[in-house]
Amino acid sequence: MDVNQDLKDLNVASREDLIFKLKEMIIKACEVKDVKPEDVPTDVPFINGPGPLKLDSLDAMEIAMELRYQFGVELKNASTAAKAMQSFDTLADFVISAPKVKK
Repeated sequence: MDVNQDLKDLNVASREDLIFKLKEMIIKACEVKDVKPEDVPTDVPFINGPGPLKLDSLDAMEIAMELRYQFGVELKNASTAAKAMQSFDTLADFVISAPKVKK
């Protein structure tokens, strides 16, 4: 697996760039007010977690739809979603390595 090619296919320069874009996407999709991507921790849960996002399971469904639309990856079931959405680190890893589907 060529991570650099996977990142290029996602139109991001680096893993850090992908994480920043994921934070931006989630803030926008979930209509989070008064939180900037740089204020969101990368390594803590963002669904029912201690961070500033305060997201719930309905937000997780919105995130899943945005992931498919923007990155062409699909969270096929609740187990996959729970693993992928543990933190922005795990979500980035999922987006990089998941098989791409039609957007």
